Amino acid sequence: MPKRKDMRYWNVPVTPHLDNILEKAVALNAHVSKSDLIRSAVREKLNAMGLGIELEKVNEEKERAKTNE
Repeated sequence: MPKRKDMRYWNVPVTPHLDNILEKAVALNAHVSKSDLIRSAVREKLNAMGLGIELEKVNEEKERAKTNE
């Protein structure tokens, strides 16, 4: 996981019902938090859209830029 200073934060309003379901899903699954489950779901969706490889390239470029600093 990236350092906290490299993170971007999203503020996404959801209904209480969706929040309750998400909390139940976290309790039933291997995710440690709602944020972890949401990040995983977003990655899965992006991969399904064919964008997963593009994200990997961006992350690799960022890592290379850090090592060249």
